Amino acid sequence: MIKKGFIAGIVMVEIVLALAAFTGKWSYLYFVSGTMGAVSLVLALAYLIDSIVLGNTGTFFSAKKTRKVSRVEDAKRFGAIAVPNVLAALIYVAAG
Repeated sequence: MIKKGFIAGIVMVEIVLALAAFTGKWSYLYFVSGTMGAVSLVLALAYLIDSIVLGNTGTFFSAKKTRKVSRVEDAKRFGAIAVPNVLAALIYVAAG
């Protein structure tokens, strides 16, 4: 699950890189990738808190165990999506 999230994050960065190269506005790399990375981090934190409050597989209204993917795995996936996007934004900022 983490591998799929990391690959999805890399694909997102590649799309933003292509858009920035096509338009010539490299600030897209900072704004778009940074925003996607921040949103992914917030979602990862939300899923992690949700897993602590509601449990790993149950739902809010019932205690059934039919959830196929645990909330912790979802949190890991969103964290893996965030890594390439945040790195791309930080590299843009460091390059000046």
